[in-house]
Amino acid sequence: MPKKNKISFYGKHLPKAGLTSLLLNKGAATHFITYESHFVGSAAITQIVKWSSVAVAGLGTYDAVSGATQITQIAPSSGSSTVPAKAGELLNLVYQITGAPHRARSWAVIGELPEGLNHLNSTNSNTDGITGTPTQPGNYTIRVRAYKGSNNNGYNYTKTFTIEVAPGSEPPIISTQPSNVTMTSVNEASLQVGVSGNGMKYQWYKGESGNTSNPVPGANNDSLKVEELKADSNYWVQISNDSGTVNSQTAKIKIVDNYASWAEQQLGNNPELSAPEKDNDGDGLTNEFEYLIGSSPVEQSLDSDTEILIEGSKIELSFMTKAAEGDGYAGLERVYSIEESNDISKDSWKGVPEFQNIIGNGQKISLSKPINDAKKYYRLKVNIREKS
Repeated sequence: MPKKNKISFYGKHLPKAGLTSLLLNKGAATHFITYESHFVGSAAITQIVKWSSVAVAGLGTYDAVSGATQITQIAPSSGSSTVPAKAGELLNLVYQITGAPHRARSWAVIGELPEGLNHLNSTNSNTDGITGTPTQPGNYTIRVRAYKGSNNNGYNYTKTFTIEVAPGSEPPIISTQPSNVTMTSVNEASLQVGVSGNGMKYQWYKGESGNTSNPVPGANNDSLKVEELKADSNYWVQISNDSGTVNSQTAKIKIVDNYASWAEQQLGNNPELSAPEKDNDGDGLTNEFEYLIGSSPVEQSLDSDTEILIEGSKIELSFMTKAAEGDGYAGLERVYSIEESNDISKDSWKGVPEFQNIIGNGQKISLSKPINDAKKYYRLKVNIREKS
């Protein structure tokens, strides 16, 4: 039967992992690379070339030992009687008989193979192998026997190998999820994930957990440094190794500014300029007051939108609200309340019903009250608070 047809016959009956072992026959190894590549996936071609190179180099060395008949491991641990393996990973054990006066007509494996491994059972070949993916860790002692005759008959030579199957990698397990963070728009945050396992790879993403459309460039560690943000943002991390992948929960970063972050953005990091009691623009309004009402601390402010009028027998009070927006107001809202008093003493002020806790959004607020004989005082309170 022509050699090419013979290889086709192997391709129909042997698993792809086993086919690679046939490449190692001396002399025809380099030719077999071309033929066998038709039957293995592209992902295995690199392994085929690597194995063939090792085998061809090894054959010259072993054949040089004249007069000594021996069975020798070629791969994965050349020359050793110990075979390293890992549960869950492909093993290709290749061994060869050298120094024998006759070609081996048949091969046998005596002893219990690890679950998941199979004997290739080569015929008319001085090279044989065991291939597959072991599933259970442990040490397994086997004897490999090469026979002069077919069907395991005639003179034979034996070699003992110990296949040492190490435990496979455990998939990643998250022990500590990245935590939610609240910070101002001028601060930085650090997110951290705790993971157990080996060979971890990390990739952080912006958005909800499971959405991989927005990876953070260069974020490939167990921690993520988040630079200054102007709005609330979400982040999560995907962790993977050879045994699996796991996604963290979503870490929510909430941005809530305060006077300090407002002052830093408006006035810089100069404590003399940013002190709450300072009036840098000389308009009679302190920095803190400008922060509360939403005016500029570096330009004189003129409030032309607040009016107090007496119309007939009524007093009219109107003003325009301002939304808490722009630098230094992330996560905040401006709240207005109108109060009245009969004598302006400290404890005499009371809220005017229906004009309490008005959230500023650029709307005009108007109050109309009848004038009577009793004195009446009014004041407008403005407060900044976290968004409700």
